[in-house]
Amino acid sequence: MSDPNFDLSRFECQARAETGAPLTLRHPKSGADLPAVIWLQGEDALSYRHLLRQQIDRQLRDRQLDLTAMDLENRLLERLAALTLRWEKIDYDGAEFPCTPDNARRLYTEQLWIREQVVSFVEDRAHFLP
Repeated sequence: MSDPNFDLSRFECQARAETGAPLTLRHPKSGADLPAVIWLQGEDALSYRHLLRQQIDRQLRDRQLDLTAMDLENRLLERLAALTLRWEKIDYDGAEFPCTPDNARRLYTEQLWIREQVVSFVEDRAHFLP
């Protein structure tokens, strides 16, 4: 006989989100896997939740009620850069491209197809569950 209660603690998302998971980039046209991999934290990571609260607090403090599309995009880019732990096999403009917050922001700004894959990945908790 199975237990009638369902133990929700089995879905411990925070720790896995902090550790991160690998996103294998896919070719924007063919969908084929590329050798490039970006290691990302999930939205349940404490650092992400903290940054999101900081952004909201800053908006409230500054009484910024009318956000522009550029404001929202910049906040998204800040959050994505913060979720980026490292990457593998990524060069840019023919040179080594170290994984830094500034370079992550540049990559996600200039390569929308990568940004879309990153957003989709971090929003899907399934990537951060055992």
